[in-house]
Amino acid sequence: MNWSYLFKHWFGTLLIGPIVSDIIAYLIIDNSDKIGGLTGVYPIALLFGLIFSTPTYILYGIIYYFLAQKEIATKYSKIILILFTSLCIFSTFTIVFNAREFNICVAYAITSILLGFIFKLNFK
Repeated sequence: MNWSYLFKHWFGTLLIGPIVSDIIAYLIIDNSDKIGGLTGVYPIALLFGLIFSTPTYILYGIIYYFLAQKEIATKYSKIILILFTSLCIFSTFTIVFNAREFNICVAYAITSILLGFIFKLNFK
C-alpha cells in the first residue's frame, strides 16, 4: 500500500498552514500589526502542529487503510479523508484553544482541503 498521500497531506498542511494563517490575518482580518504571527515562530508552529495533529493522523491512517482494503472509489476516499481531517482540525482547535484562534483553525482547514485535492491518491 502506498502511504505517500497521507504523509504529503499531513506534512504539507503543517508546512503551509502557518503561512496561510498569516495571509488570512493580513488580508481578510486586517491584523496587519500581527503579520508574522505563526511565520515569526515557524519552527515552534511546526513542532506544536506535529504534536497536536498526531492523534488525528493516527486515526487518518486507520481510515486510509480501511478505505484501501474496501476498494472504495478514489474520489470518494479523498472526500472522506479530507472531511475527516477538516473535522479533526476544528475539533482539536476547539479543544485546545477554546475557539480563540479561529482564523488559524480556518487556515489549517483550508490548507488541508486544498492539498487533499491537489495530491494524487493512489492506494497501490
